Amino acid sequence: MTDKAGLRLGFGLDVAALKGSRGTGWQELWSAVAERIDGTADFVTLEDGFARPAGDGPDAVLLANWLGARTRDIGILAGAPVNVLEPFHVSTAIATLDYVTEGRAGLLVQPLRGERAAEAGRAIGRLGGFPAGDPAALGRDALDAVEVIRRLWDSWEDDAVIRDPESQRFLDGAKLHSIDFKGAGFSVLGPSITPCPPQGQPVVATTFAAGDDPALAAAADLVFLRPGAEELRDRTRGRGPLRFADVSVGTGEAAGLAARVAEWSAAGLDGVRFLPRDLPELVETLLPALRQAGLGARGGTLRQRLGLPPAINRYATAA
Repeated sequence: MTDKAGLRLGFGLDVAALKGSRGTGWQELWSAVAERIDGTADFVTLEDGFARPAGDGPDAVLLANWLGARTRDIGILAGAPVNVLEPFHVSTAIATLDYVTEGRAGLLVQPLRGERAAEAGRAIGRLGGFPAGDPAALGRDALDAVEVIRRLWDSWEDDAVIRDPESQRFLDGAKLHSIDFKGAGFSVLGPSITPCPPQGQPVVATTFAAGDDPALAAAADLVFLRPGAEELRDRTRGRGPLRFADVSVGTGEAAGLAARVAEWSAAGLDGVRFLPRDLPELVETLLPALRQAGLGARGGTLRQRLGLPPAINRYATAA
């Protein structure tokens, strides 16, 4: 969803907190969500349940693939706690989502921090390789994970799959590449087990709050700015990742959205992510208000609708 000035709009949904009416199963709930939001916004982000402070709720990547097969238009960015999960698995899962959605996929990076990271570390740290008590190492792991995920998406060139019956070759092996990544906490050889995603590089997003390390934001294509994060907004004006304001929407707060959208556009933001508090708020209040403001959906891949350039494969061999 975008206004006439080109401001992109999306929704942010917490997959564990979103609840339907009593007696509604998860399939009915999320089918209703898919039906309501498809074709109404540029994208939706799904916050992963494990990354919540309570550490409970659905796996956002799995839910995204389920929703992807049931929608036709909206971009879907699936959340993942990248400094807990294997980046190889995250990379292949998001690449699969890009195939399922035919180029509408993205990754919402949700690194674990603080006590939540310590809890996860106590649970899995005994297996080795998880810097539970070191914030700097956790941040470095998140950055390394994003780099590995991106390299794995590039590890298959666009035309690596040749399906040549004459030579009886399915792949051109020269167009598959080892990424040979060696970080401080882990290493990954590659290549991926999933071919190059339709977008080449699905969109990578993260959330930035006051006090966060800006390095992870700089590694993303899209950053959601929480209130108080004006420093990053000012430092990245005109360069770096796309900057979206995070705006919570409660009862009665959707009125006057047309004027507020114009203000956000004038402030130099690239877009807004609305955070409805529950499903009725989204369906009964926010969507009608946005339609009344004359906002409509745009098509194309998620990269295209966000105005991002085509991805260039870092490993592509010369013709």
